[in-house]
Amino acid sequence: MDPTEHASRPTLSVIAPVHNEETVVDELVRRVTAACHGIGVPFEFLVVNDGSSDSTLPLLVELSRTIPELRVVNLMRNFGHMPALSAGLELSRGDGVVFIDGDLQDPPELIPELYAEWQRGMDVVCGLRVVRREHALKRLGIGGFYWMLSRLSDTAIPPQVGTFSIIDRRVADIQRTMPERDRYVAGLRAWVGGQQSFVSYERPDRPGGGSRVGMRGLLHLARAGLLSFSKAPLRIASLFSVFVGLTMLAVGAHAVIARVFTRSAIPGWASTLTMVGVLGFAQSVMMAVLAEYLAVVFGEIKGRPLFLVRDEYANGLAVTRSAD
Repeated sequence: MDPTEHASRPTLSVIAPVHNEETVVDELVRRVTAACHGIGVPFEFLVVNDGSSDSTLPLLVELSRTIPELRVVNLMRNFGHMPALSAGLELSRGDGVVFIDGDLQDPPELIPELYAEWQRGMDVVCGLRVVRREHALKRLGIGGFYWMLSRLSDTAIPPQVGTFSIIDRRVADIQRTMPERDRYVAGLRAWVGGQQSFVSYERPDRPGGGSRVGMRGLLHLARAGLLSFSKAPLRIASLFSVFVGLTMLAVGAHAVIARVFTRSAIPGWASTLTMVGVLGFAQSVMMAVLAEYLAVVFGEIKGRPLFLVRDEYANGLAVTRSAD
C-alpha cells in the first residue's frame, strides 16, 4: 500500500523532471520546498528521475528521509523531458499542479506568485520569459522557433512560454486523457484553453553548467511543437510542389514554342535535365515532410506506454505500488 494514500490530499503538486542533475538537485529540493512552505498549504513535490546515470537518485532518496513532502519517481530509463513530466502529472494529486524544470533556470521563488494568480480563478498561469540569459545563438534559435510557431500553429500558443506554469486540476485531468506521444506541454496547455494569465520573470543562466537537453533535444521539441499543432508544413510543401509544377509547365511550353515557331534551337538535354532536377527537388521536399508526419503516426499507432515507472520513494523508503 502506498503510504501517501492515507495522507491528506495536497492543495499543490509540484513536478520537476531531472536527468543527471546531481550538482543542483539539493538546491532544487531546498528552494522548491521553501517556496511551497511559504504559501502555507499542504503540498507534494514529485521529482521524476528520468534515467539518471549519476548520483541524482540516491541523493533524492536521502533527501526524502527528512522532507516528508518529497516523492521520488524513478523511471525505468531515460524517456525524455516531456514523458517525465507526464509521469509526474499521472501520479500527482494536488488541486493545482506546478511544472518546473529541474535545472533551476525557472526560479522556484515564483511559485507563490503563480499560486496567487491561480487562486484568483485562473485555469492556467504561465511563467513568461521577458529576458533570457542563454548565449546569443541559442536565443536566436529559440526566438526563430517561437516566431515560426506563432505563424504556423493551428492553436494560439504564447511565445516565450515554456514548462514553468501552474494548471488547475481540471486542466490536468484533461491533459492526462490526451494520448499523443510527441508531447509539447505548452501546446497542450494552450489547446485546452480556459482562463489564462502570466507571471513575467528573467530567466537566469543555468547554475549547474550547460543544459542537459542539448541541441538535439531542443530540435526534437521544436519538431513536436510544429508537427503536433500545425498542418502548415504539409500545406507549404503542397503549394511548393504546385509552384514547381507550374514552373516546369511554363519551361516546357517555352521550349515547344521556341522549337516550333522560332529558329532558335534549345538543346534538348539541357531543358530535360533542368526539368527533371527541379521536379526531383520538389518531390524530395514533399516526401521529407510526409515522412516526418508519417513517423509521428507510426509512433502513435504502436500504442506503447509513454513512460515506465521502476519504483517510487517517500520518507527514504521504496513505496509498494499496487497493480493497476
